[in-house]
Amino acid sequence: MVLRLGLVLLAVGVGLLGGGIIAYLTGAMTTADVSRDCRVLGGPCPSGEGETLRIGQSEELGGAASVVAGLILTVLGLGIGVRPKQL
Repeated sequence: MVLRLGLVLLAVGVGLLGGGIIAYLTGAMTTADVSRDCRVLGGPCPSGEGETLRIGQSEELGGAASVVAGLILTVLGLGIGVRPKQL
């Protein structure tokens, strides 16, 4: 029973980790598409770039949070699943 819980945590953790990396990289590419003046100086932003910047930053933040959660669950899953068998 404990081994199954470890495997479930490991699977969910790896999924979150992979998805978080993809989301973070997608957000970084979206943010890179915004002009330097809008991205670094905070304005003036041509039409639509402000919304694009907000979406890209939101994707980066969500991806980073998913990576952290994935790492935690992966470590927990490995810790639970790698227990020595008692004789």
